[in-house]
Amino acid sequence: MTDYKLSLRVRILETAMKIFAQRGVKGTKMDDIATTLAISKRTLYEIFDTKEQVLYEGVCYYHQLRETELSAFAEDPAHDVLDIIVFLYGRHVKQSANVKPQFYHEITCYPRLQQFIEEQKRRNAENFLTFIRRGIDEGLFLPDIDYQLIAHVFEAVGKYMNEQHLYERYSFNDLFFNMLLITLRGFCTTQGVARLDQFFSEHRQRDNKTT
Repeated sequence: MTDYKLSLRVRILETAMKIFAQRGVKGTKMDDIATTLAISKRTLYEIFDTKEQVLYEGVCYYHQLRETELSAFAEDPAHDVLDIIVFLYGRHVKQSANVKPQFYHEITCYPRLQQFIEEQKRRNAENFLTFIRRGIDEGLFLPDIDYQLIAHVFEAVGKYMNEQHLYERYSFNDLFFNMLLITLRGFCTTQGVARLDQFFSEHRQRDNKTT
C-alpha cells in the first residue's frame, strides 16, 4: 500500500469501530463508513473486501493499541500490580461508556473474530499466574492460595456475564467493581486490602459527586 492508503486504512478502522460501537455491527453498512470518512465506497472496497474484515481488523488494531499501552504502564517500576488493575479498570470503564451493549452480543456471530477473542483469553490465562507471582513478590497478594482455582473462577464469572447478557442490565463499571474487584480483595494481603479500600473510597466519592 502507498503511505496514503496505509494512513487511510487506519482512519477507516478507527471510524468504523466508533460506528459499530454506537450503532451495532448489523446496523452499520459500508456506505455509512464511506460517507462518514467522505470517501467513495469504491475506495473503501479497495482496502477492505467486506464489513466483517473491517470489524475483525478493527478489533485486532485496538487490541494491539491496548496491549502496547498496558505494557508501557506495567513495565514502569513506579507501578505495582494494584496500580495496573486500577489502570485497566479505568480504561475499560471509559471505553465501555461509548459502546452499546448489543455490540458485545453481535461480535459473537463472527467465528473468525471469536477465535481471535478466545486466543486472547488463553493468553490472558497464561499471563495471570505471572501477574499473581509479581503481586506476591510485591507483598500485595497472599502466597498460600490456589490461584489456578482463582483463574477458573474468574473465567466462569466472565462466561456467566456473557451468557446471561448482564452487560445489557448493568454497566461495565457495576460488573467489574462488584464482581471482580470484590473477588480480588479476598486474596490480597493486609497491605493490598488497605490499598483497595482506599481505591473503593475514592471511587464512591467520585460517584457521589457525579450523581
